[in-house]
Amino acid sequence: MTAYKPERDLPIYVRTHQTFSPTKLREVILQERNKSVSPESVTMWFKRHSDIYEQLKKQVIIKELSKEEVSESIFQNGAFEKLESIQKWVKDLALRKARKTSIQNFIRRLKRVCKGQIDHKRIEDWSLKHPDRLTIEQAKDYLYECQKAGLQTGGYRVALRSFFTSKYIVVSSSDISGKLDDYGKYSDLYAPRQKIYSIFDFLKAVNKEAYLISKFMYKTATRITASLRANISNVNFEEHTITLYDKGHNGTDQKWTKLIPDDLWTELELETKEGKLFNINVSELNSLLRSAYRKIIPELNSRIPFPSHFWRHQFAQHMLRASDWNYGLVASLGGWSLEALRRYYGMPPQAVIKKFGLKHLPKI
Repeated sequence: MTAYKPERDLPIYVRTHQTFSPTKLREVILQERNKSVSPESVTMWFKRHSDIYEQLKKQVIIKELSKEEVSESIFQNGAFEKLESIQKWVKDLALRKARKTSIQNFIRRLKRVCKGQIDHKRIEDWSLKHPDRLTIEQAKDYLYECQKAGLQTGGYRVALRSFFTSKYIVVSSSDISGKLDDYGKYSDLYAPRQKIYSIFDFLKAVNKEAYLISKFMYKTATRITASLRANISNVNFEEHTITLYDKGHNGTDQKWTKLIPDDLWTELELETKEGKLFNINVSELNSLLRSAYRKIIPELNSRIPFPSHFWRHQFAQHMLRASDWNYGLVASLGGWSLEALRRYYGMPPQAVIKKFGLKHLPKI
């Protein structure tokens, strides 16, 4: 048996088996050349020979795109993303200023639909679908299977509606609704003010930066990424405001101007700062927050998937209560669309509605 030579064998095996998977190529090498190599060595060889890698990738994609029947390899090696319909979809999304991460999530969801993949399993008797030939009825079949499995379908429905629209296919709400699954999802994710300030005391004692950025997120409803990017150059010292670029509607970055209340303004000591307002990394902050939540609000801890995002929820909860559930004002202050704020936090509690009614109904 001829000895294994990567410069000769790897290009042949990639073309033959239509894969760049180091694990699969390792198996082929063992089978064909009786040579045990590590997947890492395959990866490193391609990194050292990037010109060969790029050339092979083009060849594999061209061969895949020329096929009429769908095979697993269309979902690998970047072939799916090179399809004309997918590239048009990406361009449409980019022109609407969708975030790269949102676009990638959309593509990932469409791939799963075409593969019939739910979690790590394929739907029984599901044949692979080419996205150009995917029908609304097939998409509904996938969503139905997700629903039967007890999974939320909102993200998939939004992605599918977007893809079909990009292909000029009209999708009615009776076929695939654009309504998300999370109506009222955070309506009871509420910590009393006393516990919030106990968390602040905990953070202040161990890490002042963690305390300040947490209070900033709570008082301004700003997400962690935008908070870490907050710069003194964007502070208006006369108006006591800061201009931020935070996630907006449809996953796009949007310009927001947030008020900095007097108590926070004093603690931030903005007159002495240069550059970024906060100097802490996300992992350190989240670790400290998780410790605080376990100690102070253990009843809520398991329901908080993203520790830093908890502050945005608490801004909404406390401002809605403080404003007698004035969704318009709270949405404007915190940076939500009116629809999103209502969707996440639901209608006011019945006790609030009754109190409001008893106060205002006699006036009409």
